[in-house]
Amino acid sequence: MALSVASSSTFLKGSALRRAPPTHAQARRVSNRLAVSVRAKYGSDSEYFDLDDLEDTTGSWELYGTDDNRRYPSLQNEFFERASAPLTRRESALAFIFTGGLASVLLWGAKGSRDVKLPITVGPLKGGEKGPRGRL
Repeated sequence: MALSVASSSTFLKGSALRRAPPTHAQARRVSNRLAVSVRAKYGSDSEYFDLDDLEDTTGSWELYGTDDNRRYPSLQNEFFERASAPLTRRESALAFIFTGGLASVLLWGAKGSRDVKLPITVGPLKGGEKGPRGRL
């Protein structure tokens, strides 16, 4: 009890913790970790990046970067803007997600638990064993 009171009073005072300086092995481990250089490879030899040829490395961003009416017809654009308008506010989006989650839980409770044949929905498969006095 006294230990918890002492630690809680230390907690409320906000006194600083004292740490021992790192040992030689700990300092060496940290310095070894910092001394490793990061390298990235590219091509057939398990190399991943080529800073001189970024388009082949990351893909062509210009392919999907157009917002032109030729690519997305204006009617399609207007439809998706109207369909997503209610979900632009945070409260509306959270309400939509909550309603979907609630519906999935209710659907699981009504149909999914019977389809999986959970023991509580199936019931006992065999009768109980009788005890030494002929009772259950």
